[in-house]
Amino acid sequence: MATGIKQRCSRRYATLLRVYLGMLAFVSLCAAVVMGVEGVKMGAFVLLGVFALLCALAVTLPLQSGRVSYTRAGGCLQIEKGFFLRRMLVVNRSDIRYSELSNGPVERRLGVCTVTFFTGGGKVRLRGLGVEDGKRLHYLFGGGAAE
Repeated sequence: MATGIKQRCSRRYATLLRVYLGMLAFVSLCAAVVMGVEGVKMGAFVLLGVFALLCALAVTLPLQSGRVSYTRAGGCLQIEKGFFLRRMLVVNRSDIRYSELSNGPVERRLGVCTVTFFTGGGKVRLRGLGVEDGKRLHYLFGGGAAE
């Protein structure tokens, strides 16, 4: 009898996305101001559009990432993604060749990581996991050593 353990990705991942998009928005806004001062009105207008787009993404991308959940049941990993269009992916333990656990400096500061499973059909990436959950999945499904 298989018991499912349903978990969601960390809320800190949404914070990470907002930080990245906020930095890009700040840079585009500064460039637009500089271009406006120098008299390049069309360039400043385009960069203000980029700024508005990045601000909109800072609101919608965390909604998308917050809708990632995974369930471990027996030898399978079921991943559900998407906010508007839901996708479900089932990965068998026997299909996984190896896994990789990674996190950058900002991700380490926020306590999140990314687990990538390499299968015969390609990569399956599960972003925004808490570090403990990531290590557990890496160990259970990728055959990694306990860290």
